[in-house]
Amino acid sequence: MNILSALHLRPESKIRLPNVDEALNIGYAMHSADDPAIKGKVTQHNARGIVDNFLALEAEPGSPEEAYLNCVRAIVHSLARGITRRKAQYTRDLKAAEYRRRQQRQRIRQSRRSTDWLNSAWRLLGPVILALSGYLFAHMLGLFVPEDVAKETGTKVPALLMGLVFVAIGRTVSFYLGDLQRNKIETEYNSRCYMAFLTYEIGKLKEYRVCRQQLCEAWLQYTGEEYPATASYCMVMEGDIETRRALERHLQIFNTGYIRFGKRLVRILRGKRIHDRAKLAPPSGEMAAEKK
Repeated sequence: MNILSALHLRPESKIRLPNVDEALNIGYAMHSADDPAIKGKVTQHNARGIVDNFLALEAEPGSPEEAYLNCVRAIVHSLARGITRRKAQYTRDLKAAEYRRRQQRQRIRQSRRSTDWLNSAWRLLGPVILALSGYLFAHMLGLFVPEDVAKETGTKVPALLMGLVFVAIGRTVSFYLGDLQRNKIETEYNSRCYMAFLTYEIGKLKEYRVCRQQLCEAWLQYTGEEYPATASYCMVMEGDIETRRALERHLQIFNTGYIRFGKRLVRILRGKRIHDRAKLAPPSGEMAAEKK
């Protein structure tokens, strides 16, 4: 019993040295002390003060306090480096998403410039072609219109109106396709940003869980006591991760809404046809009786 007590921390050392939760908070402070995003701010100044106080702690050489303090310092440095590494990867993912979006936009502009003369010709001849198509279509429909109606309305005015309708439809479809292409680029960019942030949050949660488990093992080894479960920021991170996942699923469903609606409509129509055929088909017993 005396040997075990000699290997454990003294009661005053449990108060003076950081416990599990305090060590995790020091790890966050160590990350913030070197974070360039908050350079020169009060938060970074306070974080550096916390880290300096932690590094200034001393223990008797060769004592359990010194071993425990060295173990905690190693885990705290590991937590700070892990969060810094995850944040750097998050920044790279955001820059990659922005670079891809710029590339896609530049590709669209280059394709328009390479076919600039075709676009100019289409802007001039497109409405004329659509108007003539509508004019011819109206004359083709005029073959099926009764003579009384044709005498009252004439043939040129409806044909011209049909040509204008074709022009309006063509311009609307052109604008719609252009917006669809631009919206696809923005949707992909937003999805990449969401996934980058979700990966960053999951990475921070993994670092937290690994370091907390290591600190709990060190606390058990040097105090002989199980560290109790306490409230922590881990609960908030898990809630944020699940919210982001739900939002990403909702965005994916929204982006594929038209495709899903089309597939569903095809299934409904196909099922209705099969149901109608089953109603029209006579039972097998009646067919056998008719043959006899």
